[in-house]
This record gives sequence, C-alpha cells and structure tokens, in this order.
Amino acid sequence: MEKIYALFRMNILIFVLLAATVIALTAYHKGLNDIVFLNLSDYPYIIAQTDSADGGNSAVKLIRTDSSVVVDYELREGYAYPFAGIKILLGDGQTKGLDLSHYDSIFVWIKPRGEGTVRLYMRSYDPTIYREGDESSLKFNELEFFPLEETYPAVFVPQEFRVAGWWVAQNEINVHKARVDLSNVPLIEIQTGTNAPLGYGTMEIRGLCFKGKKIAWADLVTIIVAIWFVTFLIILIIRFFDYSRERASNKKKREELEKNLKALEIEKSEYEKSSKEDPLTGCLNRAGFSSVLMREHEELVKNGSPVSFVILDIDHFKDVNDTWGHNVGDEVLVNLTKLIQGKIRNTDALVRWGGEEFVILCGDTPIQNAQFLAEKLRHAIETTQLIKQQVITCSFGIAEMVAGEDPKRLFDRADKALYASKQAGRNRVTSATFKKSESR
Repeated sequence: MEKIYALFRMNILIFVLLAATVIALTAYHKGLNDIVFLNLSDYPYIIAQTDSADGGNSAVKLIRTDSSVVVDYELREGYAYPFAGIKILLGDGQTKGLDLSHYDSIFVWIKPRGEGTVRLYMRSYDPTIYREGDESSLKFNELEFFPLEETYPAVFVPQEFRVAGWWVAQNEINVHKARVDLSNVPLIEIQTGTNAPLGYGTMEIRGLCFKGKKIAWADLVTIIVAIWFVTFLIILIIRFFDYSRERASNKKKREELEKNLKALEIEKSEYEKSSKEDPLTGCLNRAGFSSVLMREHEELVKNGSPVSFVILDIDHFKDVNDTWGHNVGDEVLVNLTKLIQGKIRNTDALVRWGGEEFVILCGDTPIQNAQFLAEKLRHAIETTQLIKQQVITCSFGIAEMVAGEDPKRLFDRADKALYASKQAGRNRVTSATFKKSESR
C-alpha cells in the first residue's frame, strides 16, 4: 500500500508540473508583456532642437497640448542639411538611460502636417566610444520613414534600425563597434528627414511605446527545463526517504520548522516596513527617508548624478482642521499623497515630514527639472478637489543637493525657499540657491 501511495503521489506531482508548464507557455504567448509608454504631453524632459548647433539658421517652437507636443519649425538655409525636431532625455540624458534592447516592437505616434520623411534616433551610450561631455559621441541608431505611408501609430522592430553611416565615418568607428545597440539609451531624437523642404512645417508627436516580454523565450525554456530536472531530482529524493517512516517524520518536522522560520521572516519584514512608513498616508516617514537620502548622496558623490529636494506644505491646514475637523484634515493628507504619488516617478521618494509637511527626493534630477515637477504638482493640487468643502493649495521650496553638503543645510535651504513661497502669498514654487559659504 505504501508503494502504491508513493507512486500515486509521484504521478500527481508530474501532472501538476505538466499543468504548470502548459500555463507558463500559454501565459508567455498571451501575456507577460513588458510595456513602456512615453506620453510626451506631460513628460518633463523634452528639448526642442534645430541645426543651429551646426551653424544653421532654422527655428523651432515647442508647444504642449493635453495629449501631445507640437513642433512648429521653419527650415532655413545656412546648413547643408537643415533640420528641426526634439530631444527626449531618458535617465540623465548622457550616460545613464533605459535598456530598450529586449523590446521587440516600437510604436511611434507622429503626425507631420505635410509630406516628407522623419528621422528617429535612438542615441545609445558606449563607454568605449563616448567622449566626456560630447553628445555627438552617443551612437546614432537611426530609422528614417514616411509617416504618411505608415499606420498610426507607426510600428517598427529593432532590426529595422541601423547605425548612421555619416556618424561611423565622422568618428572613425571600427566595424565591430558600428552595430545597433539599444542596451543603454539616454537620449531619443525625432527630427525632420533628409532633404526636408525649406520653409514652415509642423509635427504633432503624441509619444512612443516600447513593447516586449518580461522574460525572454530562451530564458523561459531554460527555467522550465531546470524545474523539470529539479522536480525529478526531488522525486528521487522523496522516494529514497519513503523507505523509512522515521526519516519521513524528521522531514515533516523540518518542513514545519522552515515554515515557522519563514513566517517569522515575513513578520520581521512587515515590522521593518511599518517602522519606515507613515501609518496614515502610507508614504515614507523620517526613519525610512534616512536610508534613501544616504543612498542618493552616495550616488551624487560617486557618479555626479544630480539630486533635488522638494519640500511642500499645505496652505492654511490648521484652518481646515479647526473648521471641518481632524477627519477632514486626514482626508486631505491621504488624497494629497495619492495625487503626488500618481505624478512622480517610481524612483522618487515621497516622505511625510510631519503634520502637513511633505518632502520629495528626486534622484537623477537637476533643480530645473525639479522646479518643473513642483509647478506641475502645484497646479494639479490647486485644480483637484481633494475635499468637497474647499480648495486646497500648497507652497513649495526646492534645493539641489551639493556633494559633501550636510543634509541639515540642504533641508534648511529648501525650508527657506518654502518660507519665501509662504511670505510671497502661498500657492507658489521657490527655488533655493547654493552659496559656497553655506557648505563651511
């Protein structure tokens, strides 16, 4: 009977493994999509560009709408190949970008008002080629197409890109280095195409989308094979231990002990998490903020990545509590937290500093971009009904971290900027400057 029971148990295990394999393969083909969408209407890191850097005279104007960005341009004589367009900064826009190499489809929403081609450059960083501070040494992975002849959005695959020949010749690149590489793309450029006619023109660009799978097919197959191998190894081990009731009993006790240890680890993890989070809003508290601040400061010292510090305070919050009660005040705090978390990046840290005061730590962000973010948040708070009783506004102070600066001095600078916003009438953004004397 014991042998029959053991055989039945092994068959059940194999059946479960077969079912799991079928589910995994089906899930890969039907789902497991990895999608990144750049909605340019609210993407802050966009710069208009023309041929002026190459001695040209073309002009360009960038206009944001609710759903897109519109590039109005005039191509003028003065450069052999006049052009105009935009730059989209990913990461720091120089050496740290996004890994787009595992995406198999690229969607581009672009509508030119007129005929002609459009150039799409995926500018990638190669440490063996890049020259410090020289943007032209970022590799030009190029694709040129006629938008009016494509679907909307236009869809491309990475294999359709090529490295621009003029860039290879200009930089004397070895043939082995002149291959398309999308593993680190800090910059995307969209420009008017080759031989674009002189005069006025317009491009409306909604955004770009990169679609692929969360796991490569080869990796999935390797994992499945490994699981099958491990499972059969487990079957052999279990059958070996089935020869002895005593060993089976010890195995059960061991599994129970491991289960208890895992429960203790989960409990410890949950306790550590709760000790670093604000119980009302769910964002970080001061204890949780300390480790984030230390990590960003180390990145600043090691890699020079800019770090900005945004502090905001709810205007007249005491009046809200006094007039409507603390339950309404708590509602303001919770709804404000949800709004901010929906507007900032996953890499940004939101901290409830105390009472109605919040802090946002933005890594890889210079003070100009932090000011743009703060202004966007200020406007969103002012125009959003956080509570039905009255309009809520916030005042902002901004400072950029300086390597070696005492965090207390950084906070003091941001706090003074916040105070300046309050003194100037509230519901505004003020940026702090850094003086060398402050670091002494």
